[in-house]
Amino acid sequence: MSTPTEWYRDQYLVSTSPSLLQPAAVNEAFKSDSMYWAKPIGESLVKKMLEKSLCFGLYELPSSTSSIAGKSGPCQIGLARIITDEVTFAYLTDVYVLEEFKGKGLGTWLIECVEAHVMKWPELRQLMLITSHTNKFYEDKLGVKPFPQGVDNGPSIFSRKGLGSVSY
Repeated sequence: MSTPTEWYRDQYLVSTSPSLLQPAAVNEAFKSDSMYWAKPIGESLVKKMLEKSLCFGLYELPSSTSSIAGKSGPCQIGLARIITDEVTFAYLTDVYVLEEFKGKGLGTWLIECVEAHVMKWPELRQLMLITSHTNKFYEDKLGVKPFPQGVDNGPSIFSRKGLGSVSY
C-alpha cells in the first residue's frame, strides 16, 4: 500500500498508517448497532482484512501528557476501509464512528479525507460503495450516484451474499 497520510483536527487524527490500526477495536465495533451489516469475526481474520485494504483509521488523541502515560498510542474510534488496487478501482466499506463520538462532524471529516486521498489517483475508473438505502451524505461528500440498473440504463451489478453476511 502507499505511503501513509495523516490529517489532524483538534484532538483527532485520520491516518492511513497500518501500524496505528487496532484490530480488537474494529472487531468490537463489529458488535455494535452502528455496524448493523457486520458481526465480530476472529481477530486474526480482522488483521488479515485490514492488512489487505487501504484503511483510514479515525483516532482520538490523548488530551494531555498525563493521559498519554500508560497508553501505547491514540484510541481508534472509527474506520473507513477501501478495497483497492490503488490505481483504477476503490470499493468503500466498513465506515463507522463510535456512537459516543457521533455528532462532532467526525464522520463527515473521515469521508472528506477518503475523498481527498482517492480522487488524486489519475487512473481511477470507479469508486463504489453499497449502502442499505440511498444516502445523500455519500452523494454530497464523495460525488457518488445511485447506479442505474439494467442493459438499457447501464451496467448490471451482481452480488451474492456469503456465509459471513449478517442477512445470509
